[in-house]
This record gives sequence, C-alpha cells and structure tokens, in this order.
Amino acid sequence: MGPAESGSSIEDQGLGKVAIVGAGVAGSAAAIRFAQRGAKVTLFERSVFPREKVCGCCLGAAGLAALDAIGAGESIRDLGLPTKFFRGYFQVAKASPTATQVTEEKRSRVPAVRIPIREGIALSRAELDQHLLTLAIEAGVQVRQPCEATIVAESGESVSIDAGTGSPETFDLVVVAAGLTGRFRQRDAADLRWLETPNGPMGLSAHMSRDEAKEIDWKLESGEIQMHCGRDGYVGIVCLPNGSLDIAAAVHPGKKTPSVMGGGKVAIQMKTLALLLDSGLFDSLQSRKLKLWFAEVACWQTTPPLRRRRVSGRGRVVAIGDAAGYVEPLTGEGMTWGIESGLAVADSWALYRLGQMTANGEADFGANWDRRAAKFQTRRRYLCRWVTGMVRYRPARWLACHVLRRAHWLATPFTRSLANGPRFDATSSIHRTASSFADASLRTHVSS
Repeated sequence: MGPAESGSSIEDQGLGKVAIVGAGVAGSAAAIRFAQRGAKVTLFERSVFPREKVCGCCLGAAGLAALDAIGAGESIRDLGLPTKFFRGYFQVAKASPTATQVTEEKRSRVPAVRIPIREGIALSRAELDQHLLTLAIEAGVQVRQPCEATIVAESGESVSIDAGTGSPETFDLVVVAAGLTGRFRQRDAADLRWLETPNGPMGLSAHMSRDEAKEIDWKLESGEIQMHCGRDGYVGIVCLPNGSLDIAAAVHPGKKTPSVMGGGKVAIQMKTLALLLDSGLFDSLQSRKLKLWFAEVACWQTTPPLRRRRVSGRGRVVAIGDAAGYVEPLTGEGMTWGIESGLAVADSWALYRLGQMTANGEADFGANWDRRAAKFQTRRRYLCRWVTGMVRYRPARWLACHVLRRAHWLATPFTRSLANGPRFDATSSIHRTASSFADASLRTHVSS
C-alpha cells in the first residue's frame, strides 16, 4: 500500500475490521484507541463483568498518562484513591521455614523504607475493567460477552474467528489480549509460539474487607503502597476506595512445591503469610488473627508461573499485554504496559494501513509489530525483573533497607523510569487527516 494522499481521512483509507480477544485493561484500551482511529471494532470477552483478577490494583503515572490520551484518565482518577509512596519492609533476618513457626513474641521490627513516587491510583480490577469496557462501548465498540472467540483460519489479508455460532466471521486484524491463561486459537492457526515458556513466581491475591482489616488493626496511610520483600518473593498491599485491602503477591513456589492445585496453593499462601509476618509489622495477637484470616476467611485467586514471552505477531494476528509476555512487575506496571501496548498497536495499525509505517525488514504487519514490541518497554521491564530478582538475596535487602532509609532519593532514577512511558497523542475525534495523524511524535514510538 502506498502513502496516503495528502488530506485524505482515515475513514477514506479504511482501517477495516478489527477483532480484540479479551476485555481487560489492554484489550479495552486497544478497543477504544482503534475505534477513535476509525476502525470497526469487535471486542470478545469470555467472562461476565464485573470480575476480580489476581492483581496489585495499582496503576502508576505512566498508565494514567496513556489513559489520558484516549480520554479515560480523568474518570479513572475519580474512581480510584491516589498512591503517593512506597513503604517497604525488607526481610533481613533469616526467614522462618513456615509461617506456623513464628514466635508468640513480637518480632524485632526493622524500620521501614519510605520512597516517594509520582502519583498513581489504587482501584480494584473489577471496577477498572468494567469502566474501561463501558468507555469502549461509548466509543462505538461492539462487545460480545460472555463469548469465547477462537481463531480458526488465517490468510495474508484476513483472519477468521468462530465465536461459537458455527459461522466464522472475517477480520482484517486480530489483537489477542487474553491475559496469562486465555485461549484464543486452534492448534493449527495463529501459532504465536513461546520464546520463554512460563516459569518463575506464581501470583496470588485476595481482598481483606474494611472490617476484617480493622479487626486485625492493619492500617495503611493515605497514599501508601505497602511492600514486604523476602527470599521467597514479595507482597504488595493497597487500600481500595471501598476501604478494603488488596493483598497481591508474587511468590516462588520452590522446586519441591507441587502444582498450584491442592497442596501447592496452600504452600504459596503460607509463604505469602510468612513474608508478612517476618517483617515485624504485626505483634503476636495480630499475627494469630492474620493466620486465621489466611486459612479460613480469605478467598484466594492464583495464577500460573508469571514469567513468559512469546512471538508477539505473525501475519494479521498480534498479541498485547500479558498475552504477549510477562516480566514480573512490582506494583501496577503490568497494567500500564498492557494499556500502552494497546494504544501502540492501534497507532501502528493505522500507520500501516496508511502506508506510512517503515518496512523494518518485514513485509507483514504481525512481523513488524513483533519487532517493535521486542523494543517497546524493554528498559522498564528488565529494570523490574532485575529489582525483583535482587530482593530475593538477603545482602541486597539489607543494603536496600539501611541505605534507602537514610537516602531515599537514591531510588529516584528507578521510580522516575517506571513513571515515564511513551507519549501518545490525544484522540478526541476519529475525523483526522492522514498528515495530522501520522505526526512525528507518533512515529517516534511505533517506528524503529
């Protein structure tokens, strides 16, 4: 396709029909952006909303900036509670083998580290996903829910999806945003193979109600993201707008831990509990109440191993968000990366259809996206992976605890890097000319 004629509109060029599989933050953000760019978008979601997911429920400054570009940032801020600093507890003594061996005496408390961050928000995934899906519908996106979409055939110019009707529908592009475990293809279609098979820590989360937190006397300051880091992983806690606490952990199961079902799930819960108790934050009475809540009250959700990476595109099928890969973020970066990739793939598709995307050594759109996705967010992803790897080592935790407590500004380069994402131009209307759409700022972030 040659370059678009000056002054022709996006609709004249035609962004075609786009199918998005998965209506989480990445899928809904992508759907809104595609619709604003002028595509005819169908969003498939197999779950019934609202629904909770394993998630830290934190959205950072970079994620909010990306939402601002699609006109969703202000309403999302109104729904959430501001987050303004980390309070970190680092396990510097030898960890107890199991949470049941915690003594009845109050542990000697290691002073926490307080690190300021650029303001983000805390909001449950049930509310965030539902709100973004509502905004997508308002943008003109056709939503099919609950509906499980399966890619059944593909060619150089189109992809066929079966949504359970027995009559496959053809699309110009399929964007897979089905998360860590979502199904989206048959064995012989859209084979986005794994480059790094699932490995590493497993995710775990639950919500503690306001009354349950009051009973344990577990209080967070306004704007606090509480972190507990140790040998087996880390736990993050934030207060949600309804007063409940979201507890989310990334825990290494260990070589002898069975699968996530049965005993494996219990083992991960106990390691999460041990990370909390070993911080010294809770006295003996609080510890007993917390153990009871973990064992008898909490409704736990888990994930398979978190770390993974796959080919992000081939032909007219591309993957974004967790479906493309996961590099163990700390506090909300996963949602930010998903939102940003949703906007970036829509912008890339528009440039591709307008003939203004560089070939980048590949002929088809999927291969172009795969090459760009490999470079997109790389620094922030590997910075998170490095940090989460380092906190597993006691000398590194000891150093972080004693140095950052006296000079928290040493963490500024890290927090600033996570808060600075790519810039996206705002899309208030789909009626934009090719020349104004394909501006330099957009090409900076979707071209090599």
